[in-house]
Parts: sequence; C-alpha cells; structure tokens
Amino acid sequence: MTELEDRVIGVLVMLAVGEVVSYGDVADTAGFPGRSRAVGTILGQTDVDVPWWRVVRADGSIATPRAVGQAALLRGEGAVIRHGRVVEAPLGRFRR
Repeated sequence: MTELEDRVIGVLVMLAVGEVVSYGDVADTAGFPGRSRAVGTILGQTDVDVPWWRVVRADGSIATPRAVGQAALLRGEGAVIRHGRVVEAPLGRFRR
C-alpha cells in the first residue's frame, strides 16, 4: 500500500457516525491537498472495510454507483438528503 493509500484509509477509519465529508476533505486531512480524485480511486479499489458512504462530492452530491445504498446508509446515520445531495449531517462538512 502507498503512503497516500495508508493515510486515506487512516482518515476514513476515524470518521464518526454521522460525519459526512468530501473527497477533498479526506485528501487535505491525509496531507495530500488537491488529490480528491485519488481518494475516490482508493475508495473504489480498497478491500479494507472503511465507511466509504461518509464521503461525498464537495457540493454534497452522492457520486458512487452504489448511490441508493449510500443514501440509505447516510440517512441511517442522521443525514438529510434531497435530490441526491446531502444537505445536512450531524457531523462534518454538512453540519448545521
């Protein structure tokens, strides 16, 4: 595993229930600003059990082929989703 992958996984496993962040937030926290696409690639390829559903686009939109399942998981953690976009979450970027 690369240093980027290790750090991204480290950030993901630390996300709390109800915390919704962007791919860019994960990249910044991992120490790799500007690498949001790499975060998406890592999420799509990892076999490590991480809370992938807590990561969305910067505008809150769900950007995964598993969107229906992701929305359900996010709602189960208290997020409010309208028209495929997180508009409110208990913790993280979309906290109100």
